[in-house]
Amino acid sequence: MQRGFTLIELLVSLTLFSLIAIFLVGGVDQIRHMRSFYAKKGEQFTHHERIRSLLYRDLAQTETLKRIEEDTDHTIMILEPTRHTLYGITLPTVVWLIIRQDNTLIRLESSQPIQIPLDPSTLYGIHKDVIATQCTTFRVYESTTGYFAALLCNDHKIMLETPFIMVQKRGI
Repeated sequence: MQRGFTLIELLVSLTLFSLIAIFLVGGVDQIRHMRSFYAKKGEQFTHHERIRSLLYRDLAQTETLKRIEEDTDHTIMILEPTRHTLYGITLPTVVWLIIRQDNTLIRLESSQPIQIPLDPSTLYGIHKDVIATQCTTFRVYESTTGYFAALLCNDHKIMLETPFIMVQKRGI
């Protein structure tokens, strides 16, 4: 008699192999799904950390938090002057504002004082950066040691605290 595989042994091995293949395909699909989910979360985290870093540098290097206003159209924070600049301006005025119409967070930077609402004749020399969309809350509080800022964008909270580093005298 010759030794070989019987038909039953062959069918059992093919069944086991197909079960293993089914589990592997399911596992690879789950890994692919998790990878895309965490890639999206990583991008959101990076974006929020950029916002936090920019706001921290603006608040930490300002001499005066001039005013914070909130009305039906805007939430406005004016820093005047600050030592932090994105455009190489010496002691610029920086304005952070949320436009309530579309909940867009915008950062304005200029070498001249900025008045809200903006006069079209003064737009030259004002640098505008759209920081985030879907922002509903923007608050800045002054304590004895620094500023505390809270920002709510895309249902994510961004909070930071900045000490008074650059200048001894501060005020709102």
